[in-house]
Amino acid sequence: MKNIGFYRFPWAVSVCGALASFTSSTLSAQDEAGEPARRSRGVVIEEVIVKAQKRSESIYEVPISISAYSGETIRELGLTDTRDLGNLVPGFSFSDSGYSVPIYTLRGVGFNEASQTASATVGVYIDEQNLAFPVFSKGANLDLERIEVLKGPQGTLYGRNTTGGVINYITAKPGENLEAGLAATLSRFKTYDVEGFVSGPIGERLGARLALRSITSEDGWQTSLTRPEANLGQVDKLSGRGTLVWDSSDTATTELALSGWSDQGEPQAPQAIAIRLQNAVASSALRSAGLPEEMGLPQRVRDHPTVDRDTDDNREADWADLPWQLNETFMMASLRHERSITDNNTLTVLASLADFENDHSFLPQSGLSVRNAEREVIVDTRAWTVEARVDGIWGEGMDWLVGTFVSHDDVYEYQSVYIDEASSSFTIDPANLGQPGPLIGNRVDTYGEQVADAYALFGNANWQLNDAVKLTTGLRYTRERRDFAGCTIDSPNNSAGIGFGNVLNGLSLSTGGSGGIEPGDCLILGDEPSQAPGGPARREPGVYTGVLDEDNLSWRLAADWQVSDDDLLYASYSRGFKSGSFPVLASSDRKQYRPATQERLDALEAGAKFGFFDRALNLNLAAYYYDYKDKQLLGRTFDEVFGPLPILVNVPESEVYGLEAEAQSNPLEGLFVSVAASYLHTEVKEGATLDRDGEEVDLAGNAFNFAPEIEITLIADYTWALSDELDMGVGGDISYSDDTNAVITGEEIFAIDAYAVVNARIHLSSVHDGWKLTAWGRNIVDEVYTSGMFETGADTIARYTGMTRTWGITLDYRYE
Repeated sequence: MKNIGFYRFPWAVSVCGALASFTSSTLSAQDEAGEPARRSRGVVIEEVIVKAQKRSESIYEVPISISAYSGETIRELGLTDTRDLGNLVPGFSFSDSGYSVPIYTLRGVGFNEASQTASATVGVYIDEQNLAFPVFSKGANLDLERIEVLKGPQGTLYGRNTTGGVINYITAKPGENLEAGLAATLSRFKTYDVEGFVSGPIGERLGARLALRSITSEDGWQTSLTRPEANLGQVDKLSGRGTLVWDSSDTATTELALSGWSDQGEPQAPQAIAIRLQNAVASSALRSAGLPEEMGLPQRVRDHPTVDRDTDDNREADWADLPWQLNETFMMASLRHERSITDNNTLTVLASLADFENDHSFLPQSGLSVRNAEREVIVDTRAWTVEARVDGIWGEGMDWLVGTFVSHDDVYEYQSVYIDEASSSFTIDPANLGQPGPLIGNRVDTYGEQVADAYALFGNANWQLNDAVKLTTGLRYTRERRDFAGCTIDSPNNSAGIGFGNVLNGLSLSTGGSGGIEPGDCLILGDEPSQAPGGPARREPGVYTGVLDEDNLSWRLAADWQVSDDDLLYASYSRGFKSGSFPVLASSDRKQYRPATQERLDALEAGAKFGFFDRALNLNLAAYYYDYKDKQLLGRTFDEVFGPLPILVNVPESEVYGLEAEAQSNPLEGLFVSVAASYLHTEVKEGATLDRDGEEVDLAGNAFNFAPEIEITLIADYTWALSDELDMGVGGDISYSDDTNAVITGEEIFAIDAYAVVNARIHLSSVHDGWKLTAWGRNIVDEVYTSGMFETGADTIARYTGMTRTWGITLDYRYE
């Protein structure tokens, strides 16, 4: 009997429609009477084989806190990229940065910085091939066999060091027989989601698989506060993957894959929940005069409606008159070659080449219908990696692996910010002198380019001390160099005001400098003016340049005790690093380009995996403690003219600890129940940043941002036989996430309220013919919840909400 069956469900975070994911596949086997055999009904708990330690193992035997999910789970939940996994993965959260760069957090460990050049605390891989930057992962969920999620520091087995964990997508591969499938979904907002694949042999030793997915919508799901007839949020995504597998001999296999995605849809607009003056000069002058700060705002900003933070309508938002559209494309070619050197040794070589382009995407950021802080983005990124490793067996009780990893990243980023009506541009509102206009300028640009090279040696060994006890050891040395150039630019596209360059010229001359900044030049006092890359010419003098050269030694030590065939106890002590990086941001001082140096995390973890009643009931427990050094953080600095501005800092000392528990059961045929819960405590022990008034804030005692203390999920699914040929099922889940904050300073205005999401489905499936029809609803109570919140750098505080209530119907057919 074949089951696509149960892949371990989360116990920490919201699961949108998760029950749709667990159904058994059609059987071709026959019973003794020659009739087609009935598959197992509904959700079935079964043993899952993963490669979390670079070899095939039962998930119940891996001494790591790990979750795995079937490709069917991902399909039926409607997840289109890694950002959506916040609805599925235990302890994992996604935050919308506002820059079309996703920010991932696992067990409270994240890096809330939106530069394209920023590496993530949570690594993402496709078939063990590294995706160098979070933005690469926005189209990874296509034609998957499963997803493996490893929690805690990683590096002794996977390509790059990470402090939070790893997500590894395992794609479906061509088999020996012809297979095909097609899933079509029609849902709210006239959304059409079509995914299909075809797979099979094309030669004696050659197999191929092709998968495509298209998601489009005719209606935008957001509505404008000031123009009720306007909407935003149309979807236009396309992804594809082609895979060739060649068994060149009995001892060698080569896989070649070409994958990619494009996003040509409309970006989400944030909700402006508060307006407050950014301009420090105006703020100081108004305070001194005893006048309200609001008087320093442009009139249309001051009078603009905002969204009540307690609104029950998450579709409310606003945006200005710009051609809002994403224009992102990603392509990746990857090669995997495995060859048996001897009966006990295997050589594995992985290589990949990736290219990402963002060609003038327009992103609304202020949440207003005026141009207060809207952004145009250009990005060109190329990255390649090569990994080679040899594994083997030594004697009766030890297996080992040694390898090397090399990577090269080259990122170019150019942004133009539209500030036609922003206090930072000193917009004036003369009573009878025509339209308002900026005194300084209506555009400011930022530029950054970073080249990073990394080299690593790693090794891992498992020592079977006796029949039940195993010791795991791992070690990795990494060296990395980053070369950076960047600056803020007096935009050559300014069409109003005197120009930021002339303001800086005046400041320069007043302090004995030479001035001389022209449109298109970098705004860095003390340097010779230069034409910034991305402008009309590429000249280097005057651009801020820096080098970050770091190395580290990470390791892992773990022991596990297989108490019985169904019970495992384990404990581990590991050290992980995340590399440092330079920011790309609007700056007035060269200190804002100083990099955050690498962070270090020491992790202690103990866990247990129990199976009862022949695994009709599973119980998984984990407890962990993290000693966190030099946590990377986007903090604040203060400029006497432009007010609070972003800067990267390292927080010297923090700690994280938590508990996770999950119980899953098949108490009777067709019924599945799962109860999951997690507790997370995060705390800064030592560190400081500035508030928006330039005063130092002691962070000691503060919790991390985007780190809810408690998360609970209840899942239930029941499937019964409607006839000999048809099954029917119903299911639902309720997930709860505690309150948290979007900033580590804990300011009340950035508070994120607790929320609960409810999903439901009903499905009808054929027992023998390979089709299933599902009607589903997600967020059926239309809960308003926050997925990201930030101060825009102009005059608003804005937040992104999760998707509003949606419903739809999906027809899925599989041919084998």
